[in-house]
Amino acid sequence: MYKKILVGYDGSEGGEKALNRALELAKSFNSELCLLTVIPPSSMAFGEIVVPDAINLSLIIESSRKKLADLSSKLSAEGYKVRFEVLTGDPGDTIVSYAEVNGCDLIVLGRRRLSRLERLVLGSVTSKVAGKSTKADVLVVP
Repeated sequence: MYKKILVGYDGSEGGEKALNRALELAKSFNSELCLLTVIPPSSMAFGEIVVPDAINLSLIIESSRKKLADLSSKLSAEGYKVRFEVLTGDPGDTIVSYAEVNGCDLIVLGRRRLSRLERLVLGSVTSKVAGKSTKADVLVVP
C-alpha cells in the first residue's frame, strides 16, 4: 500500500516509536524508508528541547548525519531499503516539503509531550505536518 515511508526521526523516545512502527509497515508493504532529521536554525531552548545556535549547527548536523548513517547501515543489513537526510529549517514545513518532493506517501511521526508554554512558543510539529500534508498520509505514533 505504501511505497515510500518518511520517518521524522530525532532520536527521542517518540522518534524511536515512530521508527519501530515504520519498520513494521515497511516490512509489510516492502516500502522504502526515508529517515529525516530536521534541525531548526535557532537558538531557543525550552525544557528538554534544545535548539542549536548557528555556531553549533554544523557540529550538530555532522553528528546527526553520522547517527543516521549508522542506523541506515544497520537497517540495510537487516534487508530494509533505506535512505536518510539531515536538513535545517522549520521541522513541520521541511518534513512536508521533503515528503512532497521525494514522493513519500506516508509520514510517520512520534509524539512529544510538550508543556503548554512549549506548545505556544514552538507549536507542534505533528500538528503542523498533519495540517499541511496534502499528498501523504500522516501517522502519529503515541
